[in-house]
Amino acid sequence: MTGQHKGILFGLIATAFWASFYPLGRVLFGFNAEAVDPLNFTFLRFAFATLFFLPLLFQPTNRRAVQKLLRQHWGQVLLLSAIGIVGEGLLVFWSLKYTTSARASLLANASPIFTVLISYFCGRELLNGRRISGMILGFLGILLAFQGGGGDVFSADTGMLAGDLMALLSGVGWAYYTVFGTEITACCGGMLGTGVLFACGTLLMLPVLILSGSGPSFDLPWRVWLGAFYLGALSNGLANGLWYMALKYVTPGELGSCGYISALLTF
Repeated sequence: MTGQHKGILFGLIATAFWASFYPLGRVLFGFNAEAVDPLNFTFLRFAFATLFFLPLLFQPTNRRAVQKLLRQHWGQVLLLSAIGIVGEGLLVFWSLKYTTSARASLLANASPIFTVLISYFCGRELLNGRRISGMILGFLGILLAFQGGGGDVFSADTGMLAGDLMALLSGVGWAYYTVFGTEITACCGGMLGTGVLFACGTLLMLPVLILSGSGPSFDLPWRVWLGAFYLGALSNGLANGLWYMALKYVTPGELGSCGYISALLTF
């Protein structure tokens, strides 16, 4: 298996986990919206993701790599955690309170378009006819899918547009996370780098919770705890780690194209 094939495989496995994120998040909101506060639930997801990476973070052989990452790339770590972990993770989950899992997945997974554009304007990749054609086809596919309107058994009459916008903005955040994650993976690898970003993202969520006036809440139904564990440890932690591992073998633009598979699987 070539390096490029390995990178695409990691990306496809990650997108398969993400595909389950949308319907499960929608179901959690649909059954008990009051118990699933987006801020608190996102904090719990990030905490479970961090716990998933703790054995890796505390391995003696990895401490030096983590210290080097924080010393040399602390600004990038902070930005990626704020935009690609907190911003993206909060927006995409919050969008499921208002819009359907299919619509949220389609809009969030418009990220390949933004990935190519950001990568080009930042001088990281060149545009060619194949990539331009791919962006156009991807955009037309999203428009075509939206012609069906959309609703589900949990849909409300209002707020769907707000949810759509949140999902789209999360895709922009994910594009940034993908393009500028190459320095992180080059420094300490995909899995270890992702663990550092989730630990930082969890810490960043604490002041967000405090400023919101709610603070962390742990008195939740067991179903919500199970959802937070699965979405945090697997659909976030493992999947994000595989995504960053893939950046070792493929460019951000090539990897970003795997996002369309997640939208297809969600349907």
